[in-house]
Amino acid sequence: MKKMLGTFAVVLIAAAAAPLEAQAQRGGRGFGMSLDDQMTALTERLELDEEQVAKVREILQAQVESRRERFQGVRGSMDRDAMMAMMREMQEETETRLAEVLSEEQMEKYREYVAEQQQRRGPPLF
Repeated sequence: MKKMLGTFAVVLIAAAAAPLEAQAQRGGRGFGMSLDDQMTALTERLELDEEQVAKVREILQAQVESRRERFQGVRGSMDRDAMMAMMREMQEETETRLAEVLSEEQMEKYREYVAEQQQRRGPPLF
């Protein structure tokens, strides 16, 4: 019985550690790519020049900070629809700012990239 409990404990610890390891591999940012990983992918995919890289990084960093501020303290107190609406609003704000920096072709590639990332993540867990 003790051996079985010990084995069960090891399995539980391994199962709990797997998500933390995956999070660390993603840059410690929870359920998404780190800003550096995003910038690497976007720079290649959108063929950004140096000036665009700096401006896009600034826009995405502002998005991260805005999301953190808006959701701080309200997570769990908002219903799913309200949170989804807030996330859509933030994404629209980001796209508006990016459209000032990127060409129409780059914006189309950006939207494709975002759609692919959303498919990979699946539905939100909140």
